[in-house]
Amino acid sequence: MRKLNEIYRYKTEEYSYDAVNKFNIYPDQIPPWLVEWMPSKGSYLIGNLQPAHMDFRFFSLGNLWYIVSSLATTGQSHAMWDLIEAKWSELVANMPFKICYPAFEGQEWRITTGSDPKNTPWSYHNGGSWPTLL
Repeated sequence: MRKLNEIYRYKTEEYSYDAVNKFNIYPDQIPPWLVEWMPSKGSYLIGNLQPAHMDFRFFSLGNLWYIVSSLATTGQSHAMWDLIEAKWSELVANMPFKICYPAFEGQEWRITTGSDPKNTPWSYHNGGSWPTLL
């Protein structure tokens, strides 16, 4: 939440080696559901759709590989596990770990996937479960 509050105050269109907002994230791109979904303790690494356009869904596979491959610091690893534990009912529940949360749905799904029937909401590629993770 501390980092999220910091992002809300970022200046945009900064281009230099000492820019604070290195990825040029626009605060209005942060979805409203994220503030309520984020637990007070925990963190995750966000996805990148293109320059200056972040995907704020929780990408479980990428975050887990970051931990397993020792790219994450001990603190980062603990923060990611804290988030998974806090959001267990949404990320795991009685099913295998979901690839990403939340899945694209409705108009956002139609625009992003081109209404691709193999990427329906909560399917294999669109926020679905990937049994091989378990």
